[in-house]
Amino acid sequence: MLPEATLRKGGASVSESPQSGKKSLAASAVLMGFIILFSKALGLYRDILVASAYGSSAAGVAYETASKLPVTIFDFVLGGVVTAAFIPVYNSLAVQKGKKEALAFAQSYVNLILLVTGVLSVAGVVFAPGLVRFMAPDLVPETAALAARLTRIMFPMVIFVGLAFSFVGFLQSEGEYNIPALISLVSNLIMAGYLLLFNERFGVYGLSAAMLAGWIAQAAVQIPSAVKRGFRYRLTAPLNTPEIGRAAKNTVPILVATWTTPVCSIINTRLASGIERGRGIIALGYANRLYIIIVGLFSFVATNLLFPYFARAAASGNAEESDRLTRTSLRTLVFIIAPIATGVAVLSVPFVGLIYERGEFTGNDTILTAAALSMYSAGMLFSACGEVLTKAFFAAEKTKLPMIASLVSMAFNAAALYGGRAILGERFGVGAIALTTALSAGVNMGVNLVFAFRRGMISSRTSDWADIAKSVASALVMGAVVHVLFGLAGSLGVGRLTGFILCALAGAAVYALCALVLKSGEMTGLCAAVRDRLRVKSAGKDSETDSGSTEGGAFHD
Repeated sequence: MLPEATLRKGGASVSESPQSGKKSLAASAVLMGFIILFSKALGLYRDILVASAYGSSAAGVAYETASKLPVTIFDFVLGGVVTAAFIPVYNSLAVQKGKKEALAFAQSYVNLILLVTGVLSVAGVVFAPGLVRFMAPDLVPETAALAARLTRIMFPMVIFVGLAFSFVGFLQSEGEYNIPALISLVSNLIMAGYLLLFNERFGVYGLSAAMLAGWIAQAAVQIPSAVKRGFRYRLTAPLNTPEIGRAAKNTVPILVATWTTPVCSIINTRLASGIERGRGIIALGYANRLYIIIVGLFSFVATNLLFPYFARAAASGNAEESDRLTRTSLRTLVFIIAPIATGVAVLSVPFVGLIYERGEFTGNDTILTAAALSMYSAGMLFSACGEVLTKAFFAAEKTKLPMIASLVSMAFNAAALYGGRAILGERFGVGAIALTTALSAGVNMGVNLVFAFRRGMISSRTSDWADIAKSVASALVMGAVVHVLFGLAGSLGVGRLTGFILCALAGAAVYALCALVLKSGEMTGLCAAVRDRLRVKSAGKDSETDSGSTEGGAFHD
């Protein structure tokens, strides 16, 4: 956050004091957190319904494969470019030339995204069978044919994915974070409603149509807010403007920098299609969604809330503020995610079983999915911290550095996956695939961190490293204790749900205690904030008591 943040309201500039800015940022973070938490919970409920209805059946494998294709291809062709190329240019124009110029750029940018995604959609529908064969070459013919038909239903959603993320970039630049945070809530409601009410009648074809409808809704729900903030769609908005050229100049580096996820997804799906007649795709898919829910809840808030602040700090040349934002984000994410990742790794089997194991999702599916999730958890910290570093580079328009990091991690991922498969053969299962993906995220983060230090994007302070080490050490102690406790609970015949809850609570207590003993900066700050809050409430009650006594005296002799 800038020390003297500038907020634009209807084209006017309003100065915001540092204290009020901090309160506004904190309030936005809390509200975004609650919205995203509810949305993630609903998304998890949607996944539970899908798992229960289809499990690892042929229809389930076909749907999982087909639903990956539009998103993966979109990520490969546009991906993070939609918002990452838009936000820095829009904010720079708004600060330097005014909101009118910024809005004109937004109009042209939306037209460009619609053009690219329209062409992409037509190509996806036409070449769906070939895309399925490329994505999952080892599927049996009947499952592959069904996946191709489902792909043709879902592929037009790339148009609305592009439009939705264009509006996300615009609204976040205008200081509106809550509406963008709500969009997945809308699509999850649509899909959950379909599964509860219409799935028995229309089956997996209707489910594919519901996913398309969900993305249409994600774009549509943002339109009123965008219009309120001055956006008007103009079909004739030109594409050959200097501002579009500036955004396009950053497109290739940003695009390559975000390729790690789609490339890993393609390779993972190709390899998993040959594991237990495609059941490996199901296991990796459900494990990855749990992984995304956990990491996304915290990293989404941190990166999407802070990205416009990074961009404004970069636009005003405030390197000190960018450094502070980056260091604080990294320390906080490690403090929050380290114990969660450790707990998920240790308790992966009961965790997956409690969430998914019902209906068509069997105990064998649980074991396979848990094997993937426990390995994915090793990459939670790397992924979240890497996202912060990448967004800091994008905000400063230093896009080539994350691109290099992404290329290095992709090369590592491909070499490790295909090398491991060649050495281990059939023993190279979903756990090995997931672990390789996690290590790839670590390579990506490591290279970005080296670049950040060398380019002065972030300063290296002993206190930061010490706090990070304390968080990791506390999480490891917690993991060891939880592992012992869960084994003990099983030997005593404690039920899976009860054992899981008791171990999770005990783990949280052990982590907090270790962090306190080690005097972690984040834990110390959290305790201080709680004490201050209690002190304020206590002072308020004392004030009310004194006021009541005075008023009472006026009514007595």
